[in-house]
Amino acid sequence: MSKQKKKRRKAKPAARPNRIEGFLADILAGIASGLITAAILKLLNW
Repeated sequence: MSKQKKKRRKAKPAARPNRIEGFLADILAGIASGLITAAILKLLNW
């Protein structure tokens, strides 16, 4: 009786967003937070 070789499972690709999309999201978040900070500083007359 010979043992059958087990089939290896294929590695699933890691669930990660495209780097470009993530980069653009980071840029937009930075711009938004910068504008909010600038508006607050202007209101406080800094």
